[in-house]
Amino acid sequence: MLSRLSRVLPFAPAAPARLTLARCSHTATPTKSITFIEKAKVMGANALLGTFTHREGFDRCLKNLEVTHVEDGKVTATMPVDDSVTNFYGTLHGGATSTIVDVVGTMALLTLDATRPGVSVDLNVSFASAAKKGSTLHIEGRVLKTGNTLGFTQVDILADGKLIATGRHTKAFASPKL
Repeated sequence: MLSRLSRVLPFAPAAPARLTLARCSHTATPTKSITFIEKAKVMGANALLGTFTHREGFDRCLKNLEVTHVEDGKVTATMPVDDSVTNFYGTLHGGATSTIVDVVGTMALLTLDATRPGVSVDLNVSFASAAKKGSTLHIEGRVLKTGNTLGFTQVDILADGKLIATGRHTKAFASPKL
């Protein structure tokens, strides 16, 4: 497994180091977690289930995102609205909402092909209502269409039975090597 991981990871762990994966008891020296994209590529789309894995980058604001269901073309998740994702008014920040659309849309694409996360070429979000601190978000991401070069997703975010936001995300896939 270590040699397989070293082919897809941007760092090459020296033997006998082991990687820390969500819900695994292995530890690394030094500890370095892998992204959800790398995890899906190595272990398949079902590896997305559970707590969102991230590096210490921008998407760490989604550290409390919990993927609850994965099927072909669809991902469902929950996340509490806490201080890490609220704005000055104590409601879900628009940037956090956009990040949810980006990440969950990508996860939905990974359920169809774990080796093709793509790169964002368009993302739009329509905000319908505010989600207050303390509420729980219910998130559904689904693939609308994929082709050879583009993938289209939609992510709906609800809280307390109300639509908070809906977003569309378009991703470009690398051209196959000829």
